[in-house]
Amino acid sequence: MRHFASRRVSRFALSLAALASAATLAACGSGSGTGVNTGSVNVSAATTGADVDSSGYSVVVDNGNGHPIGITDSVTVSGVGSGSHQVVLASVGSNCVVSPSDTQTVTVTSGSAASVSFQVTCALRQIVFASFPSDSGDIFTIADDGTTAHQLASSPSFDGLPSWSPNRQLIAFSSSRQHTGHGFDIWVVTPDNTGLKRLTTATGENGLPAWSPDGSKIAFASTRTDTTVGHAEIWVMNADGSNPVQLTHDDALANAPAWSPDGSQIAYQSDASGPTQIWVVNADGSNPHQLTSDQSNDASPSWSTTGMIVFQSDRDRTAGDTSEVEVYVMKSDGTNQTRLTTSPGFDGTPAWSSDGKKIVFESSRSGHSDVWIMNADGTKQTRVTSNGADNGTPKFEP
Repeated sequence: MRHFASRRVSRFALSLAALASAATLAACGSGSGTGVNTGSVNVSAATTGADVDSSGYSVVVDNGNGHPIGITDSVTVSGVGSGSHQVVLASVGSNCVVSPSDTQTVTVTSGSAASVSFQVTCALRQIVFASFPSDSGDIFTIADDGTTAHQLASSPSFDGLPSWSPNRQLIAFSSSRQHTGHGFDIWVVTPDNTGLKRLTTATGENGLPAWSPDGSKIAFASTRTDTTVGHAEIWVMNADGSNPVQLTHDDALANAPAWSPDGSQIAYQSDASGPTQIWVVNADGSNPHQLTSDQSNDASPSWSTTGMIVFQSDRDRTAGDTSEVEVYVMKSDGTNQTRLTTSPGFDGTPAWSSDGKKIVFESSRSGHSDVWIMNADGTKQTRVTSNGADNGTPKFEP
């Protein structure tokens, strides 16, 4: 098309051009219509089952802004351009299934309302934890309402520090069974208590396993290169135990690894700089750096899919309660550190649910350690275990 810079164009012609442009955008399904060739989408959600997140969901049309909707509710999204659109029910808990799908395609016609319905069915979340009724330890799974506890891989040896694989098919844990001398190895077992298998055979202590987000690797702490008693380093191996690679070389006590959501980094605790602090290292072992920096002990990090890190800290201990440890959350760069628990005694070893909505942790507020859960903002703290034993180091089923 020729461009005549000297020809004056009337305001009427410009208005026609603008209307034509707007109509074209609407016909293409831009979702940003203002009344010309636009309609609306009526979205309804119905939720049944257990452990329902009362905060509700978010309706997103074509990657646009989210529209809040209750767990059993409806919302109308107006100004949607004529054409085909994708409607997504977002912020659904990982313990819930959406039918027929969390993403549906709908056709909008000008001046009309299209309808989309989502049926959400939720189930109790499963938690794996260690229980210590005596000097030994045992691995259990339990629903987050405290029912249906099941023991796994029973033995008279120490079993503890469990971790669920992303596909829910295996649980890795530390065990002293079949270990020569003082120490532990990493084992795996299925949630139905079959397929028990040993992954590490190195001397020393090998434990605190953490699965990578894709399930292909396990990060863990090991003293196999210990040159000073009590020192450990962070290692990574394939999920079958092969190809162990050392990541940290601080000759310090480094343990409790936790993967970033994209698998590119690992958070861990280390006393390399003095008090135990939260550190981060790239998954290839490069660029280890410190996130927290204070005179207290910060430990047990867990990285959420939303990019936040939850951890425990004894910074709130007082002369009257020197054992006080509380749960904190912070951004992945170490900023915005916020306290979530306030009870006397120990609140620690926190871990996220895979949707970032819940945190499971252990607390001694009942007189001995038990498994507790709370919302991501620290509200609704609820006790899960009450078997009279000491229970801790819990992890949510993905």
